[in-house]
Amino acid sequence: MIAWAGLERMALGLPADPLDVQPRSRWPLDGEAKAVIGHGKRGAKA
Repeated sequence: MIAWAGLERMALGLPADPLDVQPRSRWPLDGEAKAVIGHGKRGAKA
């Protein structure tokens, strides 16, 4: 799915995204959502 999105951007002639973003585990899909205690693989122990 990510590769397809890249192909679509390339076909439209859009520039590549900068690679200066640091990955984060369990990055929320909704930036406005509040964090839920105990959510994720590690749960509340992490």
